[in-house]
Amino acid sequence: MPDITTQRMGEILRRVFELLWFEPDGLPVHEIFEHVRNSSQLSEYERGYFPFAITSPRYEVLIRVATIPLVKAGWLVKTRKGRWYITDKGRKASKEFLDAEQFFEEAIRQYRDWKENEEKRLRYINSITKYEAEENSWEQIYQYIQGMPALEFRTLTCDLLQAVGYHVVWVAPPQKEKGQIDILAFSDPLGAKEPRIIVHVSHKGQVMTQEGLGALVAVLGPDDYGILVSSSGFTNQVKEEAIAHSHPYIRLIDLESFVDLWVRNYDKLSLEARQRLPLKPVYFLSLPD
Repeated sequence: MPDITTQRMGEILRRVFELLWFEPDGLPVHEIFEHVRNSSQLSEYERGYFPFAITSPRYEVLIRVATIPLVKAGWLVKTRKGRWYITDKGRKASKEFLDAEQFFEEAIRQYRDWKENEEKRLRYINSITKYEAEENSWEQIYQYIQGMPALEFRTLTCDLLQAVGYHVVWVAPPQKEKGQIDILAFSDPLGAKEPRIIVHVSHKGQVMTQEGLGALVAVLGPDDYGILVSSSGFTNQVKEEAIAHSHPYIRLIDLESFVDLWVRNYDKLSLEARQRLPLKPVYFLSLPD
């Protein structure tokens, strides 16, 4: 099947520009196609039809596609009502590139530049929008959790432990406001396997200090695992000391880590847990870098 060369396509586009040159208000697209059909000595192939365009001759489809670079280059305007007209920039380009092939190739070059810049712009906008949305969503989640009563946050912690595979065997009663053991859990339903998990939950208090860490360590046996959950975070000294602990093992979970674990295990949470802290994903356009 014969192809339409760049030279030939440029010649047809020049015909379009010649027709529109003295039409500042433009012309309807059907008049442009009629002019091309009557003035360009179209070949049998050009007058034929694409399999996917039964109602439009091949040359009309080619013109519509080939004028996309002209529009993106700012040389041609297509209105929503189907009128086309040349811009001042298009007139200047037409005078500068008299050769039909060069005329079309320059439009393609400018179109590629436009496309590259547009993709960069979209990536930038996508990045800004994504970060802004993430920041706003985190602020909402933060405020929502911080507004919870301490007992409700303790219940969330139990939900999370169960979602990651632990079996909660004991939770401190509501009237027990002080103490280092808020939750006991095991890795098996019967509690027959070590380690025993001892959890202390601190909510809406001050940043956890070494004193709080030391109080938990004091109640841990040599084979116990300790988990400190603090919605207010931890001092740097606590973080450093927890890392150094191997016997007994200590894991710190601040609010960011808590939410990350909640999201990562969301499909494993019970329906009641999801209702207590309901989250859902937000999708963004993600262009390749």
